[in-house]
Amino acid sequence: MVVLSLMELPLNNLVEILSRLPIKTIFICRCVCKTFRDLTSNSNPYFIALHSQNAATQHDLIIQFGYYAAYMKGQISLLDAQIDINPEKKLRVSSVFNFPYCKNNAQESHEFGLVNACNGLIYCANKSSDRYSFVCNPITREYIRVPDVDEERKLRDYICSLWLGFSPISKVYKVIGIYYTDDSVFGAHIHVVGSSTSWRDVDYAPLADLIDWHYSYAFTNGIGYWLCHYDHLLSGGGNFIVSFDFEREIFGKINAPPSFDDYSLRRRASMRIGVLGDLLCLIDNNHRRLDIWIVNECGQWIKQFSSVRAVHKPLYQKRLRPLQLLSSTGEILMVSNNRDLVCYDMKRNRSRSIKIHMRTSDNFYVVKQYFNAVNFVPSFVPLKDALMGN
Repeated sequence: MVVLSLMELPLNNLVEILSRLPIKTIFICRCVCKTFRDLTSNSNPYFIALHSQNAATQHDLIIQFGYYAAYMKGQISLLDAQIDINPEKKLRVSSVFNFPYCKNNAQESHEFGLVNACNGLIYCANKSSDRYSFVCNPITREYIRVPDVDEERKLRDYICSLWLGFSPISKVYKVIGIYYTDDSVFGAHIHVVGSSTSWRDVDYAPLADLIDWHYSYAFTNGIGYWLCHYDHLLSGGGNFIVSFDFEREIFGKINAPPSFDDYSLRRRASMRIGVLGDLLCLIDNNHRRLDIWIVNECGQWIKQFSSVRAVHKPLYQKRLRPLQLLSSTGEILMVSNNRDLVCYDMKRNRSRSIKIHMRTSDNFYVVKQYFNAVNFVPSFVPLKDALMGN
């Protein structure tokens, strides 16, 4: 039996092996030798195509610390949840990407905050003005600025929130902006990222002041979702979750689970939405119980789990936003109160808190500040090709 070394394999086989590695391991391989660097190059279409096929199975997170306070110089960290979040080892992160410092017309510096991620792209906005934003691929380190709205809109509208989404049929990325005017008229406009067209109005938009635009957003299968404020529910409006179809560019709504009574609806402050797998997920964590719901393929609410007492210290009465299922442990990875990562085991009704250790120049320290964490599918597809639907 002849045993070949790794470097003696056919190049196509070697590329296939490299394309299946976690994203951070690929970057390490680029430093091993010139052959690995060339085979995993951003200009190698065969590697990019293979990696894109395998990327859906990767479960990465993008994290930016200082979510509510001063941003950490526009830095974000990348981690593989399935590998890095391990009960047997510390979670150590380091900055992997710095946001570009752009200038506005007044030549002032901008610091950016992470808004959301969609496929292999992330959307970032200036922390003091939602009007200045960009779409970026942190893997290829390419970005494109989202154009400002026209002067007439600037004078007329006040932006509530901006979000990135993807149209799965037309294969284009869009940014939706929700706004209100001095006359308390609410509306929405949309821009196709990378196109020469300006912002367009959306025919109908829900009452923007009744939706938790900034802190409860989820995107899956071409549709964005926002959780409504509880006072809207009590007023008889009936909306529980507002949705937006990025392909058809229309708003819709999802009613509350049928078992929700008035008391349940009043607990909206204890609820957060997210995505588990490809399904919309709702976590209701109040002083009585912890309930985990999903919307199945037929659009029906299904209660996945219910605990009579959520008394575990890391979870008790915390606002829990679901991120993903950890295949290695069967736990749900969640963000707690925007400052802690926690894992919850539904079978054993147990939870554990994850301490995040940030790398400095010569050491690690435990992070004790707010952060934003979003699911991320790494991609080596050039930004221009991604925006063209390739």
